Parts: sequence; structure tokens; C-alpha cells
Amino acid sequence: MSRRLLPALLVLAALLSDAGGSHGLALALLLFAIPAAFVLALDCYGDLLESRCGGFRPALAGLSLLLLVLSAALRSPAVIGGVPKFAVSALILVLLLYAVVLIGALLPAGRTVPESA
Repeated sequence: MSRRLLPALLVLAALLSDAGGSHGLALALLLFAIPAAFVLALDCYGDLLESRCGGFRPALAGLSLLLLVLSAALRSPAVIGGVPKFAVSALILVLLLYAVVLIGALLPAGRTVPESA
């Protein structure tokens, strides 16, 4: 379960350090979050292969990984003029996607609806 929480915690810490004005620390946290997000995407894909979930969770995990890489690239030191607003907005979207992925991981996979009498 910690593999599923680590990317979200790192993104939350990056968002909080962005809000505090420490953009260098936010970039470092994002660079640590990218491999953790990749592990989460692979974990969700493994769940798909083992038929423990549908294709929705791996797609969301992959999309959040893509947004993390985009946010890290936009805020790289080569960009002059501060952090773009889209980079911060992408982090908020990533947190929302991770919330959906984590809720989907907590729900039982084989839910069945009982037949009515």
C-alpha cells in the first residue's frame, strides 16, 4: 500500500513547497515523484494483467505520470520567469487522479450485485 501512497505524498509536498515559494525544493520532490509514479503505473498495469481491475486505473496512473513529467519539464531551471501556472495546475490534477486511483484500489474487485427474489 505504501507504493500507492508515495507518489501522492511527494506531489502534495511539492505543491505545498510551491505554495511556500520554495520552487527548487518542489522541483526536487517532483523528480523523486516521477520514478514512484512509474512504479505505481506498473503496479496498476500488473493488477490489470491479473484481472484485479479494469483498464481505467492503469490509464489514470499513466496520465498522472505524464502530467508529472510535464510539470517537472515546465518548471525546469532552463525556464526563465518563475513557475508557470499550468505546472502548478497539473500538480492539482495529478492529486485528483491519484485520489481516484487510490479509491479504486481500495474498492473490492469482484463486487457482485445480489439477485432480487
